Amino acid sequence: MQFLSSSEREVLLERLQQRDGEIDVRGQECDCHLVFEALHLLADGMPERLYAIIHHQGRRNHLQANAGNTFLMVQKIAESGSMACG
Repeated sequence: MQFLSSSEREVLLERLQQRDGEIDVRGQECDCHLVFEALHLLADGMPERLYAIIHHQGRRNHLQANAGNTFLMVQKIAESGSMACG
């Protein structure tokens, strides 16, 4: 399942590569896994923090994104894990 815009996904992949160097391959196919991994490696499990990482420069870098949906999905994944999208 993909709910992130391509620019949002790119930010997460880049930040995870900088942090860990190796990304779970499931995260490349499913945004739920990518967000779950990023929540724990980048944001200490806090959805608000991960959202701020993704949208650190506001909406101008994510014109195709649905910011409200992104936040709701990040919050849902934080509460229920990566299978929240299933």
